[in-house]
Amino acid sequence: MLYLIYLSCLFLSFLIGFINRKALQRRQLSLLVPYLLLVFVQELTIYIIRETYAKPDVVVVYNIYRPITVCMFAWVFYYLPLKRFYRKAIPWITIIYLVTTFSIFLFKSSIWTYNIQLSFAGGIALTLFGILSFFDYFNLDSATEEEKWRPVLWITAGIVIFYPIVNISFAFYKDIFAMNATIFGVYLYNAIPQILSIIMYSCFAFAFYLCRKNYSLA
Repeated sequence: MLYLIYLSCLFLSFLIGFINRKALQRRQLSLLVPYLLLVFVQELTIYIIRETYAKPDVVVVYNIYRPITVCMFAWVFYYLPLKRFYRKAIPWITIIYLVTTFSIFLFKSSIWTYNIQLSFAGGIALTLFGILSFFDYFNLDSATEEEKWRPVLWITAGIVIFYPIVNISFAFYKDIFAMNATIFGVYLYNAIPQILSIIMYSCFAFAFYLCRKNYSLA
């Protein structure tokens, strides 16, 4: 049930983004619409596979999805027309992450196996993008500009809430697994990322709604 709620929030964020795509385009956020659709199709397919097969191997999907996500948000945050004071760091963070990822896949770990270090690296990169975006937003010196870019604040908040906490849960995965605790009938180690995903995509949906509400400011 929790996974279905997560899928519903993901699809809702895509749907609101699609409806308000013109408002998103004015804020350089339109790339999020096809991205969210891609993620929804991916997660729905994985859900169907897991319900069909006993122990499906879907690690490779996430190993491909993670670099795509980092590159997508690097693009979005880099081209946001804010002050761009901190944006020079974004390409370097992305390059370091991609070089590290491809090096590990080539020389150390297979793309078909889970690598916790790469999960950490992706989460850290995305969190840094969000923090840099926060710096840019709070350096705005105009109330009108703050109102105009408030949707970005919500998108950033979703990212900064999701990835650090998920990284912490990964770090203590063995302890959480050993607890054998459940939330809404879902084991805690699965429930944590699903609950945080619900929060993150709800933030996205609200951000897209704000784009439409403040359309005249674009």
